Amino acid sequence: MTTLTEARHAGGYLLSEANGTLSREKRTAGGTLRAGEVVKLSGDDLVSYDGSGTVVGIAFQAAVTGDEIAYHARLAEVVGEALFSTEQTDGTIDTGGIAGLLDLNIVVR
Repeated sequence: MTTLTEARHAGGYLLSEANGTLSREKRTAGGTLRAGEVVKLSGDDLVSYDGSGTVVGIAFQAAVTGDEIAYHARLAEVVGEALFSTEQTDGTIDTGGIAGLLDLNIVVR
């Protein structure tokens, strides 16, 4: 028997967001990202937030280097257990990531 593991769905971390596209922006991925990955900028590209730099949002969908992706940049409510980052060795977000999201008016529940 083969066990299959399903990755997070695009936007699976989202509880609510502003109307239309007010909450979202688009950029190019600067590495492999998962849906729900807390991100920062490296040059003009999105990369996983590692505890340094400034949080700019949450990757909406999975991506690899060079993909253009949407990300939540402001005005949203999200599920904390559904977020990822490289801030902690286990992939969870820490107080720095949560504070960075709060600065963007993204509330972690």
